[in-house]
Order: sequence, then structure tokens, then C-alpha cells
Amino acid sequence: MPLSNQPGQYFEDFDTESAFNFYEAVRDRLPKTNYPTSPKHKAGLLDLVDQCDVFVFDAFGVLNVGNRPIARAPECIAALRAKGKRVFVLTNAATLPKPQSVLKFKNLGFDFSSDEIVTSRMAAENAISTMNVERWGVMSKADFSSDDLDVDCVLLENDAAVYDAVDGFLFLSTWEWNTHRQRILEASLANRQRPILVANPDVIAPLEERFSTEPGYVAHRLADLMGVTPEFHGKPFPSVFQLVEGLLEKGVDPKRICMIGDTLHTDVLGGASNGWSTVLVSDHGLFRGADAEEYIRKCGIVPDWIVPSI
Repeated sequence: MPLSNQPGQYFEDFDTESAFNFYEAVRDRLPKTNYPTSPKHKAGLLDLVDQCDVFVFDAFGVLNVGNRPIARAPECIAALRAKGKRVFVLTNAATLPKPQSVLKFKNLGFDFSSDEIVTSRMAAENAISTMNVERWGVMSKADFSSDDLDVDCVLLENDAAVYDAVDGFLFLSTWEWNTHRQRILEASLANRQRPILVANPDVIAPLEERFSTEPGYVAHRLADLMGVTPEFHGKPFPSVFQLVEGLLEKGVDPKRICMIGDTLHTDVLGGASNGWSTVLVSDHGLFRGADAEEYIRKCGIVPDWIVPSI
């Protein structure tokens, strides 16, 4: 889907086809890598226990859809643990600080420990600490607290003077973002470009009845409209994969690490570009109700395996 060339025209009503086309349109900003010739089909992840030792799960479309856990997903995690496998969550959901992310998965019925949950926000926070930005303007929900970040920051709401005064922008969540705020942001950047750090590169996320529009969409839009160069942290970009590898013992064969996700351009591309094996889950996320293999043929991003559900 081509971006609008009119500043201030914001939210797109994405479906599978338009989201896929959008990712393809921004493909030159994503990592480059090689893929297997064709995917193999498996009934579920337990069929892969001989091939993989570490199972890394995307959340939306794999473990849960919106606020609903996917049927039998907690049982799959338990079965992998029983076979001695390491399990992690690797999510681009950047709204919540780490303790609240742990609680979120507990409330969904999963037993992941704090050390087993890696978020794109963690990678972005690491990057913030190295950047020469005095004050950040943060795109997030109204309950965001500046105390949650170890930098000087302020929530971006409806005051244009706040946008003009900050020295950089951090994108955590579009949950309460709207066209009015988008217009303020674009006008502010038109007057003075500043660093943009994106803690959630996703363009969409699967909810129960629709797809939400995520911070990656805003960042790519700004790059196309205004020539800015956002810095992305989260799948498919390498910093989050490096965080997971840092939690593993040295010498683990990357091909024995398996990235399980519902999207080709974030989960599969990201896992493959870091030398991991990859699984596409076809029935609950971006490709629910669609022919996933048709989209694989269109873009050439090929997972090692396809499963309908974990």
C-alpha cells in the first residue's frame, strides 16, 4: 500500500493484503538475508523437538489474540519445558515496562519468568542510554509515567509546544494516538528534524476482530513523507535477537534456536537474518483466513516450517 502524500492523513484500515503490501513497500528498510527453498509443514511445535533446543515465541497471533490466549498454547509451553527445551517470549509490544509485561502473560495463563520475556522496549531503552538526546517526547498511552524510563521524557498529547521543545521522539504505543496528534508531530518535524527511536517496528497487530495500527506504520510514514531516518528496535531488527542470545549459554548453534511468529516481514525475516530457524503460525495472526503460502511466494520470505497453531 503506498503511503498517502498528504501530511495529517493518518490511520489506514489494514487487512491482510494491505498490511502485506505495506511491508513490501518498505522492504528496503528491513534486514537482508537468505531463506530455504520451500517450507515444510508440521502439525505443531512438538514435532520439532529433535531439530530445536530453544523456542522463541512472538506473542500476538502466536500465544494470544488481543486479550485472549490461543487454545492449548499454555499446554504447548509446558510440554516443551517437560522435554528440556528453553522457551522465551520475544515481543514487539512496547507499551508496558518489564514487570507489567510479566504480569500480562501470567494473567493470560502463561508461566514465563521475567528472564524469559524479552521486549523491543528493552532494546530501545538500551539504545536510549547511548544517545545524546536531552529530553524525549514519548508516544504512549495516557497512563505512561516518566518514571518508567531512566531519561528525561514527557508524554506526547495535544500541546504542540511540547512536541517542539523535545530533542527526540520515542514511539512505544499508538493505542491512543490519533490524526490530531499525528498532524502536530508532522508539523513539528517539518520545522526541525530530530531523532526518532521506534520501540515497536510492527505495522499492525492482530486483535480479536481487526488489525490495530502500530508504531512501525507511523515511523515508515514519516520516513517516506519527510525523509527522516527512524532507528528501529524490535523484530526484524537485530538488537532484540541479540538480547535473547545473551541469555543463552555460549556455543548454542543458532539453527537450534527457533523463532515462532505470525508474520513474514518481522518474525520470519528477523529470525532468518540472525541465523535462526523459523516457524510461521498461519491460523491466528496476519494470515488467518488467508493462504500463507501464496504470500510466501509473492515476497520470497520463506520460513523453515509452517504450523497452523503451536
